[in-house]
Amino acid sequence: MVFRTLIILCISLVACTGCKREPLSCKSPSYYAPEPGAPYTAEEVRVPTKEGYRLASTLTIPSDFPTPYPAVVLITGSHPQDRDMVGSRTEPVNKYRPFRQIADALSCRGVAVLRMDDRGYGCSEGGDINEATIPERADDIKAGLDYLKDRKEIDEHRFGLLGISEGANIGPMIAAADPSIRALVIMAGSATNGREILEWQVRYDTALIKGVTDEERNRIMAQRMKDVQTWIAEGKEKRWRRSFVEYDPLPTAHNVLCPVLIIHGDRDANVPVEHAHLLAEAMRAGGNADVTVRILPNHNHLFLKDTDGRFTDKRYWKLLHHTNKLSEGFLKIVADWVSSRLKP
Repeated sequence: MVFRTLIILCISLVACTGCKREPLSCKSPSYYAPEPGAPYTAEEVRVPTKEGYRLASTLTIPSDFPTPYPAVVLITGSHPQDRDMVGSRTEPVNKYRPFRQIADALSCRGVAVLRMDDRGYGCSEGGDINEATIPERADDIKAGLDYLKDRKEIDEHRFGLLGISEGANIGPMIAAADPSIRALVIMAGSATNGREILEWQVRYDTALIKGVTDEERNRIMAQRMKDVQTWIAEGKEKRWRRSFVEYDPLPTAHNVLCPVLIIHGDRDANVPVEHAHLLAEAMRAGGNADVTVRILPNHNHLFLKDTDGRFTDKRYWKLLHHTNKLSEGFLKIVADWVSSRLKP
């Protein structure tokens, strides 16, 4: 019975990663307006891409700081999400809006922030994001940077990138090749290919279930990866899934030379906390002398305070009923570090 339960868990985890979500409605620009009295404005913009579609975005611009402003582009994780990093209409999940909080914290420090609805989601044009590879998603972020470089109030030599989860793998792709990137924030970034991440997630999620032997756990992981590889071979998987399973972040990390902040929760059930140190080691080995690692105790993959971190039994939904805000401590770490690295 335990093994049957775990097989069901395995199938549900495979189905959930990269799954199609109910589209979010396109919200009016006023929805993304700052709170009254905020020391910045919010402008609705459309970012053109090389493929011809436009990404709906909000650009927050500081009010009481000298121009030109440094700017940061925010990068969502996997699954379709809007510019606030909301991926579902369902309450209380839709109350978790981390990118709105991060944009506020940075723009209050004099940093302009661009955050975009994912392609084909919210108000953005473009096709199914699950049919886009990780490098193709990086092209959308590059389009955001190109847009900012044409804004006269933005300093084209002082850019930063902040990405979470898969977005934390996209950021280094761009930073390794763009000398205008002066600050890179990696939130819960992975240091192995997706195949190893999927195997680790099964091990983490089943570790506390009573009666599960190592043999059963290994059988689950083997079955899970067999299913994924079969679906890929038969062409049943989305292009994103194939890209996720195969992409190895470490060679790219080795080539990142700009200042980097790597931040990770020690209760992350999606990406092992050890990956923060693996990424830092690769960057330092490549000659990067400015790599900071911050491990947050009792924080999960969403950077919410959590002593467990697992997705099972709808834990995240229960958690989000009473906590849906990034901690002030987390926001201060990010804002302090970014503003210090993007000084003139």
